[in-house]
Amino acid sequence: MIRAARLAAVIAPVLGLAALWFQSDRTYQTGTEWEVPIVGYDPRDYLRGHYVEFQYDWPGGEALGDIYYEALCLEGKAPTVANVRWLQTESEPCKHPVRKNPGGVYQGDGLFTGRLYIGQERAAQLEESLRNRDQRGIVTIRQREDGSFTPVSIRFRPLTPAEIAERDAPQDEGAEDLRPPPPIMSQ
Repeated sequence: MIRAARLAAVIAPVLGLAALWFQSDRTYQTGTEWEVPIVGYDPRDYLRGHYVEFQYDWPGGEALGDIYYEALCLEGKAPTVANVRWLQTESEPCKHPVRKNPGGVYQGDGLFTGRLYIGQERAAQLEESLRNRDQRGIVTIRQREDGSFTPVSIRFRPLTPAEIAERDAPQDEGAEDLRPPPPIMSQ
């Protein structure tokens, strides 16, 4: 009897851990995948390993303005995001909402900044690809029913002629930069 109780005491936690792992893996694998253009990078985190850090370049994002809400609405047919708009209220109609994760790495900036962990062998390859100005980085995110989302992969494609023309266009020196200052510069 004591032997059976000891065996059960060892097996029960292992079965519980396996069930938790299965549930979290199932949650991670579910959802709709979207491809979002990105800019920027940082190749490694000494504590967590190699990663690519980027800013989402949401299509239509320039029209979002500088008022920040808790969620965005993705418009288009997966995997292509045609446009995004702010969701001002929870009851506002949206078929594909994405919400920031206040407990995530970027907290309030989670709708604008992302991080994809990668293997060490792929870090050098991605670093090289990100330096190539004639390519566009595209990250695939998995959006779940609750509005949370996770970056799952990254790929690159050549710039289109329109993107090359926009990149090479002369900058208007009198134009004001409307991007928010980096956090270190905020009051």
